[in-house]
Parts: sequence; structure tokens; C-alpha cells
Amino acid sequence: MPIKTYTEEFKRDAVALYQSSPGSSVQEIATDLGISRTTLKNWITKYSTSTSTAPETAHALTEAERIRQLEREVRRLREERDILRKAAKYFAEETNW
Repeated sequence: MPIKTYTEEFKRDAVALYQSSPGSSVQEIATDLGISRTTLKNWITKYSTSTSTAPETAHALTEAERIRQLEREVRRLREERDILRKAAKYFAEETNW
């Protein structure tokens, strides 16, 4: 099996993706990118911009930023819920013969 080579830009982008995804694990990111977990961990060690590889410490959020994120998520989830309610109501009316 030939050895795959990746550009430095790809490696740095992979590390940046990991660091900007607080809820994701190394395994999840590596699987999404089609690389091994060990490869990604080596890249994180080499290209990491912080002293720690944990995304929580790399991007420590202030309380206000965290609240804004959660409010945005709540808005999005409410929109999705409302759309699903309307769709369920529409299909329920359609099946009444």
C-alpha cells in the first residue's frame, strides 16, 4: 500500500479543525478527514498553536461568549422544532379522508 503524503497546509487545516471543534474527539476528526488517529495526533503535537492539545483550553470561552453560543443554538433548535410541528400537522390533516 503506497504511503500517502499530505501538504503542510492540509496538516495545519486538520489541526485547526480539531482545535475549533470543542465537542469532537481526535478519532472523529481523523475519520472525517480519512486519516488515522495517530497521524492526526502527531500533527497536533507538531502544529498546535497552544501548549495543550485539548480544544477546551485552546479556545477558552468567556461566559458571555458561551451564553451567546447557547442562545444561537436554542434559536436554531426552536426553528427546527417549529418546522417539524408544521410538517406533522400538514401530514396529519392530509391523511384524514
